[in-house]
Formats: sequence, structure tokens, C-alpha cells
Amino acid sequence: MLRYTIDMPPKPAIADLAGREVTITLNAVTDVRTLAPDDTTFQFDTDVGVAVSITLVDIDTSGNRSAPSPALTFTATDTVPPPVPGGLSVGNVEQIDTPQQKGKKK
Repeated sequence: MLRYTIDMPPKPAIADLAGREVTITLNAVTDVRTLAPDDTTFQFDTDVGVAVSITLVDIDTSGNRSAPSPALTFTATDTVPPPVPGGLSVGNVEQIDTPQQKGKKK
């Protein structure tokens, strides 16, 4: 399972922004979420290989809706490497005698 955090564009410079609505489509299954005007990010979870499409709409206090943003589209891919392994350490040290080479004088 992958968890994506999506950064949103700044809210529009209007005094009557009531909320933001994000539509997340994962392999043709749509989820619509209402976000607060000051939210700057949101998250969603999905599996590897899923086709993702996300759009954003701003809504004012009168219920007027903006046109949807251009869609952010991608295929969910695991690009996160495993964590760094723990450090290596010496487990045991022994002194061993090596055989004398033939013909070598002391």
C-alpha cells in the first residue's frame, strides 16, 4: 500500500471561498472529498499499479463552483527504497596460527 500526500495550489484571492472539493479517481472508482479553504495538502492510499486522476474545484459561499483544475494523472509506483540496514559489527575475533611455509628458515 502506498500513501500519497498531494500539495494543493494556493487558495484563490477571494473573500468568500467556502471550501475546496477534490475528486480522486483510482482505477475508475471515484471519491469526492470536501476540504477546508485553508487546507494545503491531502492524503490518500492506493496500491501499486493503480491509475490515479485528481482534480480540484473551489466553491464560494453562494455555492458557485470553479471549473475543475487540470487533472493530475499518474500510475501509482513504489519508488521508496528499503531503509538503510543497521551497522555491521564484529561478532568474534580469534588468533589463529598459520602453517609454516616449507623451506622457509627462521
